[in-house]
Amino acid sequence: MVYLITMSALSRTKGATFERAVVKEINKFFETEGIDFSCKRNLDQYQTANLTDIDIPFHAVECKHYKEGWAYKPEWLKQTIEAAGEKIPVLIFRYNRKPIQVCLPMYAINPEWEVDPYLNCVISMDQWFEVMKRNWDLYRCKFTSTV
Repeated sequence: MVYLITMSALSRTKGATFERAVVKEINKFFETEGIDFSCKRNLDQYQTANLTDIDIPFHAVECKHYKEGWAYKPEWLKQTIEAAGEKIPVLIFRYNRKPIQVCLPMYAINPEWEVDPYLNCVISMDQWFEVMKRNWDLYRCKFTSTV
């Protein structure tokens, strides 16, 4: 039983470390683009259901870091979508020794498309930042009520 508690603590630590790294990259992006916003980890997520890990303008970010795999798990996407509400659901995931991947809905890439969070794609973190850079003003027009 002690082993399970230890593994659970290690898993939480690994997840928190990954979230901090993602926050750092997002904040670096905001600073580079001159966006006056700084994000942080949502520490309430551990006590309250349906909260995202990181809340940024127009987006609700969920982070997952696991030992083995390649693709995201459907339950991760479902959790991300449910927690996002009216914001763009963004699932950022990584497996050991593999690059960070970002799953986001296609309407985040082309805001003219119908809002369907289950019609999505997986791209790199740099590609996601490029998408946000190109669409930030469009997001502001379309999702202002969700900031």
